Amino acid sequence: MDRNLRILGIGVAIRMLGNALYNPFLALFLVNVLHLPYLEVGTIIAAVGVILLPFNILGGLLTDRVGRRQLILTGLVGEVVASAGLAYSFFILSLPGAIAAAIGGGIIASLAGPASSAYIADLAEGAERTRGFTFYRIGFNAGYSAGVTIGGLLIASIGFAGSVAVATVVIAGGAAFLAVTLAPSPRDLQLARRGESTTGGSTAAARPAGPGILESFRRLARDKVALELLLAVAFAGLVVGQWAVTFPLYVRNVLGIPYGLLGIGLALNGLVVVFGQTLTTESVLGRRHTTIAIMGVGLYVVAFVGLGAAGLFGTLPVVVFFVAVAVLTVGENLITIPQATLPSNLAPPGELGSYNGAFQMVGAAGFIVSVLFGGAVLGLTSNPLLIWLLLVSPAVPAVVLFRHAAGRLRRDQDTA
Repeated sequence: MDRNLRILGIGVAIRMLGNALYNPFLALFLVNVLHLPYLEVGTIIAAVGVILLPFNILGGLLTDRVGRRQLILTGLVGEVVASAGLAYSFFILSLPGAIAAAIGGGIIASLAGPASSAYIADLAEGAERTRGFTFYRIGFNAGYSAGVTIGGLLIASIGFAGSVAVATVVIAGGAAFLAVTLAPSPRDLQLARRGESTTGGSTAAARPAGPGILESFRRLARDKVALELLLAVAFAGLVVGQWAVTFPLYVRNVLGIPYGLLGIGLALNGLVVVFGQTLTTESVLGRRHTTIAIMGVGLYVVAFVGLGAAGLFGTLPVVVFFVAVAVLTVGENLITIPQATLPSNLAPPGELGSYNGAFQMVGAAGFIVSVLFGGAVLGLTSNPLLIWLLLVSPAVPAVVLFRHAAGRLRRDQDTA
């Protein structure tokens, strides 16, 4: 594996160590500190997400034209500034300030999102590309696992504002590490050479490095298989997205799991990834990405319905909670393989950023709707099993679309 892919994985581990000190607990802050109702919490999170949506695909277009490394570093700096603003807003209990910080930092982070995927795809192809995304994901979740464990303890001792302040320092450290160690990708070097030649006055070298922005949109709009997969990812996101907001709210406020155990359970998610993602990836290499996605969604359904049954019957809720985390994390290990790799496999030459940006935008849209969906269902019924049966229902169209798209993909595109 290319040395720079390992550096990128270490950098994202540092970033997620900071991010996970507070991010998994944000909904609990809004509900239990600011005393907002479930539906209002879902509406706020969704509204912020809607504002950020266009910046995912814009970031993809920029990463094909500005460069991967530059956007990665810019996104980290933006996250540092946003975290500092969020810490202050939490300290003074200002909901408008927290929303403003989330929007400002989210815009920059969304612009930078596709750059990491494009950077990995620049340096690896085929099975090595899948392994490169796997290492990045391991770093992501190693940081998350450590961060969410420490975060639960920090919030209990120094509060939400103090935890976010500590996170700001950690994320700044990750930005500094990558600024010093991460080399430009081949595409970055190509763009740099074109820029130098253009500055020197060579009109031949001044030609655009790739197709125009409108042509990028047209290519994606004409790619019917990619559009079908985008819809499948959106439906899958309605199920997978329940993990981020609805899951901790349900576990804490319906099952009654205390913060300490909640933090440990969320950390288990990261540990299953750190120690299981490589094994999972190696076990499915050569299989179809679409089949892997279906398997992943299925495990989320099993875990969430199990949580609903535990809440309904009061059967060993703590044990079921930890088992559900383990099961859905294996599902996460599976579904993130096609989510991370398929966009790059589908992308025409010069469109790695735009395709990754489009898929990330649709994934973000699925998350937004999942938050609204989860908040509405929690407000609609108190029956634990019915809650989760309703929330996993989008798995049905997701599976149908993945199966149909499998028959339209080239084998090399759909092979892990």
